Amino acid sequence: MEHAVTFFSIVIPTFNRGDKISSAICSLLEQTYTNFEIIIVDDGSTDNTEEIVRGIKDDRIRYFKKHNEERNIARNYGISKANGKYIGFLDSDDYYYPHHLQEAAAFIEDKNQPEVIHLGYEVKCEDGTVLYQKNNLTAHVNEQLIQENPLSCNAIIIRSDIIRKHMFLHSKEAVIGEDYYLWLILAARYPIHCSKAITSVIVEHSKRSLKNINPDKLIPSVEVIIKQLKEDDAFLKKYSDKVGFFFANCYTLIALTLALTKTRRGDTMRYLLKAIQQDISVIGRRRFLASVKHWI
Repeated sequence: MEHAVTFFSIVIPTFNRGDKISSAICSLLEQTYTNFEIIIVDDGSTDNTEEIVRGIKDDRIRYFKKHNEERNIARNYGISKANGKYIGFLDSDDYYYPHHLQEAAAFIEDKNQPEVIHLGYEVKCEDGTVLYQKNNLTAHVNEQLIQENPLSCNAIIIRSDIIRKHMFLHSKEAVIGEDYYLWLILAARYPIHCSKAITSVIVEHSKRSLKNINPDKLIPSVEVIIKQLKEDDAFLKKYSDKVGFFFANCYTLIALTLALTKTRRGDTMRYLLKAIQQDISVIGRRRFLASVKHWI
């Protein structure tokens, strides 16, 4: 039975994904639950993305094209245009299963209109081979987030009044981990309710933005995220004694990325020292040891 009280807005940020975006859109048009709108934010594409999108005729599709400012700002733009009581996100190279919104609506009703929900997801190769599934998250996910990010942007759905209060980091520099930042902001304030139903797919392919991370993009992104988190009282209070652990891990991510270049030894050591300053126990963690190994 359709849960007509829940109207969803699904925001799809995209940049030069003309070869992939039709699959993402069609996965929404095939939903068994039909009470939704699709907000496509074209972040300055120079390929045939606009032609592909405009060629798909459905009144629920709303297309906006803007100048390029990175996907976090594109998502925020989509949020500003959304009419839904709940807002979800879909990367333009991924897709939903037909029951995604049906499961979401039922889960929202069951949890009495919660602030944040997260559904299960799986990661597949382009040929359809399943690499792994993630649907075992528990009520402890809020605490787990300070150690790792198990959440998928495609699988999270946020009540509109909440996401308008706490949006993605509005910075052109925040291009890696910008979703993780928002999950931590939300987790410091609201319970994240997790369903075990697997309803979406992340497609691993060679053009994914997290493949072959550029340290010159990673460093300013991590630095601006750390700066914002250090200024967020709710985050600092929620995670208190674990904050140093988290920031140390952020710095070792930079250190390892630099170490792998084999050319930036001074920068690598600088970030290893910054990690130690945040939490001396970091010296026993795998990423720290791997950074030292590649630095040597």
